Amino acid sequence: MALGRKLPGGHEPKRWPKQENLPSKAQLKAIFIEVESDQYSRVELPFGNPPEIYSLVAIKDRLRGGCQWNLFRGEGEQSALEWTVTTNDWEQIHSRIGALSPGWDLKTRTLATADETGGISKPPEEQSQLAGKDSTFLRTLEGDLRNLQIPNLLQTITMGNLTGRLQIQSRNDTAQVFFNDGVAVHCRIKGAEGDAAIVQLVGWEEGKFCFFPEPKTNLKTINKRLEFLIMEGAQFVDQFKSLNGKGLSFEAVLARVHESITEEEFKKLLAAGTGIDIAAQKQFYVAIDNRSTLFEILRSQQLSQTQWVPILFNLVNCGLVEFRQPEAIAKVEPQYAGTKVDWGQIRLAERALTMPETGLYTFPAFLYFLDREFCRFERFQRPFSVVVLKIGLLQKNGSAEGDGNKLRPLPLIAVKDLGKTINRIKRQIDILAHYQTFDYGLLLPETGRQAVGNFIDRLSEVLKVSTLQDLAPEDTIDFAVGYASLPEDGNNLDVVIALAWSRLYNK
Repeated sequence: MALGRKLPGGHEPKRWPKQENLPSKAQLKAIFIEVESDQYSRVELPFGNPPEIYSLVAIKDRLRGGCQWNLFRGEGEQSALEWTVTTNDWEQIHSRIGALSPGWDLKTRTLATADETGGISKPPEEQSQLAGKDSTFLRTLEGDLRNLQIPNLLQTITMGNLTGRLQIQSRNDTAQVFFNDGVAVHCRIKGAEGDAAIVQLVGWEEGKFCFFPEPKTNLKTINKRLEFLIMEGAQFVDQFKSLNGKGLSFEAVLARVHESITEEEFKKLLAAGTGIDIAAQKQFYVAIDNRSTLFEILRSQQLSQTQWVPILFNLVNCGLVEFRQPEAIAKVEPQYAGTKVDWGQIRLAERALTMPETGLYTFPAFLYFLDREFCRFERFQRPFSVVVLKIGLLQKNGSAEGDGNKLRPLPLIAVKDLGKTINRIKRQIDILAHYQTFDYGLLLPETGRQAVGNFIDRLSEVLKVSTLQDLAPEDTIDFAVGYASLPEDGNNLDVVIALAWSRLYNK
């Protein structure tokens, strides 16, 4: 698709209920009419069943004067843009979607559903399909990780030569592992898939699991043998626990133990380590400046957790790096000697762009900064990421976790406290703002997909343990985060923002 500068419409997508079947012509016509009636309207229709999940997002293409249809495959962090078409012919869109799978409506449905207690149960259709099978064996594949550890669970499925999907639900994440005749072929968790996802999954100690017999999948992200990945996972868990015992935290400052060291001495010390790539360790070591926190270094290194943990473990164990507590640094206003400019005017301009009650940038200000950053991307091809955050209080009736449409807005004092919390982990150049009325947006310059993934992980960890002011004891906070990056997720600003919202709703 040709690169064109576009401003985001500014309206949160209207999300239609998720459905199993393909969108009908009548639905596509209704979506088209809604988009045409409001140039800022965005409509999202999710459909399908795992592993074939799609989201159709329709927006107004104000540059070409038509309806822009965007089809995304997958959900959450696995979402990817399949195609983009600008047309007012909804029947053409119906044909394109129908080409995904001619026999879609004839497929057997074997999806997992969540019971009222938050556990995993089978839908009625699946229960009838399994009636003639070895139900005693299948019941052994439902349970709790406290009774059956991940390595034993995975090996049980392998030895049974089973085909289908293993779903594991923890308090904060959901894992899915797909098997073809007992061979693990695809795995995904928050922020990782394939081999890296299996390695991280080995460390899970709590959660409910269930195996669902399903047709073979064509997805293939696992390349190593399962037994090797389980051994890597066990080593990864040991290394992570060792680092935690030595002061690992995202707020800790990484410091070099030696003020100066030759490359020969560096290699000699690493010789006693685990033997991972020296070049990768050297690149990480060079980024350590004795001032930056681990979180700040990871933002610049573009490393996944399964990559940076072994590197840092080796550097610490070989006596090259240590953790230090960050010192309190007083904020000093810049001094510009020899000028007559009143730089205090910066604060006046900033106050004009923020909401006094919360201290956050207003939504129009966020759009302005987003537009400027996109112009910089067009001119210099510098990456940036957009994060959307929906956070609020669960309804008194205990609405399901993660259903952003049922959240009550936070009190203004709590929003101000939320801003202070996020400001502690974001950089000064990052923009935190209101998004529309009750949601929030973050603009992260010079941040690609891997780096924003690390930021999302840290943001989620902080929000899970945060206590905000002006909340009643019975109030329960829930949140959902979505993100997208340029250029990895596309070169069109409207599409990237739509993808961020899609990932939020499909977390």
